Amino acid sequence: MSDFNTTDFAAQMRGFQASDDARQKLFADMLEKYTSLLEEYNTLNNDYASEKEIRRTYQQSVIQMQREVKEIRREWQDHSFVLALIDGDGVIFQDALLRAAGSDGGSEAASKLQHAIRDHITTLYGNSGNWPIMVQIYVSLDKLAHKLASVGLIDKPSDLRTFAQGFSLNQSLFSIVDVGHGKERADHKIKEMLRTFSDNPTCRHIIFGGCHDAGYLLNLDQYKHHAHKATRITLLESTPAWRGFAELPNFRRMRFDDVFRNTELPEYGYTLPRSYAPIQPNISAPMQQSVSASVQPIARAMTEPTPPPGFTNPPPGFPFGPPGFLASNSPRDTPTISSPATTASSLAATNPTPEPTDSSSWAAVGKKNGVSPTEKISIAPKSKSKSNKKWAYYNKEEQRLDEPLPPKDKAAYEAIEARMKRSGKNLCNHWHLNNGKCTNGANCHFQHEPKLSPAGLIALRYKTRSLPCKDRYCQNISCYLGHQCSFERDQGWCPFPDTCNLRYTHDMDKVKATRWDEYGDMEEL
Repeated sequence: MSDFNTTDFAAQMRGFQASDDARQKLFADMLEKYTSLLEEYNTLNNDYASEKEIRRTYQQSVIQMQREVKEIRREWQDHSFVLALIDGDGVIFQDALLRAAGSDGGSEAASKLQHAIRDHITTLYGNSGNWPIMVQIYVSLDKLAHKLASVGLIDKPSDLRTFAQGFSLNQSLFSIVDVGHGKERADHKIKEMLRTFSDNPTCRHIIFGGCHDAGYLLNLDQYKHHAHKATRITLLESTPAWRGFAELPNFRRMRFDDVFRNTELPEYGYTLPRSYAPIQPNISAPMQQSVSASVQPIARAMTEPTPPPGFTNPPPGFPFGPPGFLASNSPRDTPTISSPATTASSLAATNPTPEPTDSSSWAAVGKKNGVSPTEKISIAPKSKSKSNKKWAYYNKEEQRLDEPLPPKDKAAYEAIEARMKRSGKNLCNHWHLNNGKCTNGANCHFQHEPKLSPAGLIALRYKTRSLPCKDRYCQNISCYLGHQCSFERDQGWCPFPDTCNLRYTHDMDKVKATRWDEYGDMEEL
């Protein structure tokens, strides 16, 4: 026992203890890593199972979507159509079609138009373009009927209604829509139809027949840089189109000369209606020769290219012109009839009330001292005084510009604010700024009566000008909303560059290029 060394023994024990501790730590570390790997495995296993489920769901969804797309494509193809929008006040059917008896002319016109459009669509889309064709012709039927009767293209105004009925019956999707009396009623409907169907995917192509009217340029201008939409529109030209239409890029152009006239209607009614046959009274041969000799100057005057001095356009359905037109401004120019059977006085007696011939009437297309037969005809009412016209101003990009308002009366502005605060309701802008007209009538939730003073109206216009109009090319001449920032227009900068309601107009061209009046007439500035 004397050889036993406690120091060595203690050292060996410490070595054994350290080895045990190292082994225990190694075991603990391995157990910890194993536990971590097991958790990670379980997580990945769950994720994998979830991904498998998602993939199955996704595959099922893709299959379902493919079925739906296929069904939508089939329905899209089945419901696709071609739309023709035609302004019938300026796009007139060929003379031969209008002269055809009864409804046969309208029926033939529908057939010819259907074949012409079908050929054009086939040229563009091939055999795949065998879509139904819908034609909407908007026209003031009575006005056009009277005009056609006055120039001898139809016997009487009622013939055009018969023509329209035959046209609509020949093709189930063809219609001639009578818009009635009123300025730009046809324009309004065509513009709204164009806006609606230009974004409709089932409307595969649009035939637009309004190139005779520059008022449509603003509506088509928005599509000229949108190649997809522009190529889906064909501009149908009948009479020579306005220059602006020829300058529109990407649009297709077409003429249907077998269907529509390519010249303006004549200014004067110097073509005798086909149904007219001179009455042959039961008189002796010498007297009959006298009657014939006196009628010939009238017929010759009505068929020569240049109408006699003082000639005015005839009233609707009256073959010889307005009562008393034979009594021209100059007696030496007046052909007379010696026979008592047909005299100027007898014509006047049978038509005691002449049609109005002043410039406000659509029928007054004839003017004193003669008018060129090729001059453009307008059947719309014209303003008697340019000083009373309302104007809308546009820059060279055809964006609407606002005219400065008169100075604002602070007291009137505060009175409006107090009135609205007192009643808890805003003023009806449309009623106060549109001569007491409100489409909501008794159902309007805003204030109507009492009317505002002139100073109050100006103050209200300042308020409405702060509200931006949604249409930068607005054609509503009475629009009271704002089209440009008044601060930038008047002082060159806006104090509210980031919050201004009209900040999108800050960089617009402020130079006036054209102006349009309420009757659709344009002037370059």
